[in-house]
Amino acid sequence: ILSALMEVKEKEEFTRKVFEGKTIKVYHTCAIFITMNPGYAGRSELPDNLKSLFRPVSMMKPDLENICEIMLKSEGFINSEVLSKKIVSLYRLMLQQLSKQDHYDFGLRAIKSVLTCAGSIKRAKSATEENTKKDKERTENEENAILMTAIYDMNMPKFVSEDVPLFTALFADLFPGYDLPEGENEALKQAIINHLTDNNLQPKPILVTKVMQLFETKLTRHGTMLVGKALSGKSTAWTSLQSAMSALAPTNPKFQVVKSYSLNPKSITLNELFGVFNDMTKEWTDGVLSSLMRQLCQEEAAKGEQKWLVMDGPVDTLWIESMNTLLDDNKVLTLINGDRIAMPSHVSLLFEVEDLAVASPATVSRVGILYMDITDLGWEPFVDSWLNSKSDAELVKVLREMFPKYIPKMLKCWEDECKSYVVTGSNNLIISLTKLFDAFYVATETADEKQDPEGFALNIENWFAFAAIWSIGAAVDDNGRKNIDSCVRDIETIFPHADTIYDYFINLEKNEWTHWREKVPSTRPSPNTPFHKILIPTVDTTRNRFILQNLVRTKTNTLIVGGTGVGKTAVISLLLNSLEEVYMYFTINFSAQTSSSQTQEILESKFEKRTKIKYCPPNSKK
Repeated sequence: ILSALMEVKEKEEFTRKVFEGKTIKVYHTCAIFITMNPGYAGRSELPDNLKSLFRPVSMMKPDLENICEIMLKSEGFINSEVLSKKIVSLYRLMLQQLSKQDHYDFGLRAIKSVLTCAGSIKRAKSATEENTKKDKERTENEENAILMTAIYDMNMPKFVSEDVPLFTALFADLFPGYDLPEGENEALKQAIINHLTDNNLQPKPILVTKVMQLFETKLTRHGTMLVGKALSGKSTAWTSLQSAMSALAPTNPKFQVVKSYSLNPKSITLNELFGVFNDMTKEWTDGVLSSLMRQLCQEEAAKGEQKWLVMDGPVDTLWIESMNTLLDDNKVLTLINGDRIAMPSHVSLLFEVEDLAVASPATVSRVGILYMDITDLGWEPFVDSWLNSKSDAELVKVLREMFPKYIPKMLKCWEDECKSYVVTGSNNLIISLTKLFDAFYVATETADEKQDPEGFALNIENWFAFAAIWSIGAAVDDNGRKNIDSCVRDIETIFPHADTIYDYFINLEKNEWTHWREKVPSTRPSPNTPFHKILIPTVDTTRNRFILQNLVRTKTNTLIVGGTGVGKTAVISLLLNSLEEVYMYFTINFSAQTSSSQTQEILESKFEKRTKIKYCPPNSKK
């Protein structure tokens, strides 16, 4: 009896374990598996004492040709053996010959998505065609065309412009004599163009193509990343697709109404994003992402409705690695409290990122990639949209002549010969120019000017040149200003010869360029003013204050950059103290330790809460 009792006790000890103060029942049918890739950024190796408790298994390299052949067979391809060799050969050549980009992936997951896309195209084609008997040659031609379409649709969106010709050449070598079939989504293409036109955006062919590619990518991936620099059109791409699909949904069953929910994952901490346990009370607090995912995934979507969760912020190894199970075929978000949120088919993820420099290959392989090259869009669409918003036809006519006259040469000088204090792009500089022109230009509607078109054009050119100097040439260093000065003087000789173009402004009374020193006020501080509060106006402070005043008047956000002790705070203080009573202001000091919650508390303390989600300055101020 004693032996039996001892055996029962040992068995209970074996089947029950105490873990962090809780008794857990252990089942012999339950096992733990760890999958890991050593050497990935943001990941650490398992400790030796833990590693010794697990049996290591090294995974072999997959036989891609065999996998492709089996998948093609299962998708209904008759000529699967030849096609599998072609697709594997193409991906090997792309891996070897294309440029090395952080967002490129030519592994098994990428090949699998192509095969899945090819299967979808084949089934859709079979459903629309009658059951007619086809000869072998016709079947091979159709299967080649289907695979070509799938490879093209799944790879072309992620290529940088330099790799497109090489990919096209490889593509033509593997499928000689075959032409790529034309796209069939004319209705979607027209809906995208309509949305862009209605919102005063330019339907540039490359942008429309990128939106179409985003649609094709989302058909096979529930996680898609739009990669590109700021102002390359990432937000415009997905909002255009959302609007076009929603517009077509009532009349076309292929499309659904789309609802979007945006979140910046880098604006909050990891605990605020995914949730956290309180160490004292052991209570679970849901995070922003986990709460939003729970809400989207548990709500029953209306028939024919999609939900997109847009992550607009940089990707890093801290938060994106926690979403790997959500991005792969499991489609489950696993939280540290044990909750598992399954993502249904009507919910998908979109990421807006500048680059994937710190993303692991595991993350890159799990998502579809759409690369937006900023050079493809150019700065001309921004200018066209801005000019379309102007009602004065004569003003628009003169401005259309100014842009090709000044901008190409100034941008080339800025790119080749200047060093900026802050990283900017050409598109950003052009947008700054348009905002500065709106802030500076004083439209005179007198009869004399209308009768004197030359004087009218000269007035516009003066203000345009002034805006170009203080946008394209504003953030460059001293040597860069000298180069910009030479460049602008080569373009036009309207400036006085003494000093640089930065030393002159447009005198409205005389309608000519005048030196800033004539605008510097003469001040004598009062005898009782403390020494540290005495500010003597100079040419620098006068012109900077003038520019800032006009930007504040037109409600334009402004970033002031410069080294330590150059007078940034002094100029801002001088401007803020001279504002009208209708304005209020306050200062927030940022450091490396400033958190998002602290910033939120400071902002909320300065505003009045009008509604649940609306805060306003007190006493109806600005």
